[in-house]
Amino acid sequence: MIGIVICGHGQFASGIYSSIQLIAGEQEHMKAIDFKEGMNVSQLKNELGLAIAEVEQGDGVVVFTDIPGGTPFNQSVILSIERKNVKVISGVNLPSLLDGMFSRELGLDQFVTQAIRAGEDGLQHYQSKEKQKVEREDGI
Repeated sequence: MIGIVICGHGQFASGIYSSIQLIAGEQEHMKAIDFKEGMNVSQLKNELGLAIAEVEQGDGVVVFTDIPGGTPFNQSVILSIERKNVKVISGVNLPSLLDGMFSRELGLDQFVTQAIRAGEDGLQHYQSKEKQKVEREDGI
């Protein structure tokens, strides 16, 4: 089973993890790491490293981060270089994580591809349709 770590600025990670639990129930081998105000980079890297080790089950770990180029992303990338079988996805949203919850038996690369696709598909723009005006004619 692929392990999952979510990391982001403020309470992003714990917030989206809370949503996952509400929708899909308690999840095994999944951790949320918040990059809190006052936390330094080495503290974040240490917490991420511990979380990765905790959720690793032998099939790899995917770290989902909030924004590319941010500190959570950068530290996750460093750890993915240092450790085998760790992948990083940035720009996470709820659809990508929900899909991931039900796809953790896939191979690591296939999991990453599918999670990204689900995240992209989850972005939708709602537009109301114009009501068509029906003209009535009186009589037969």
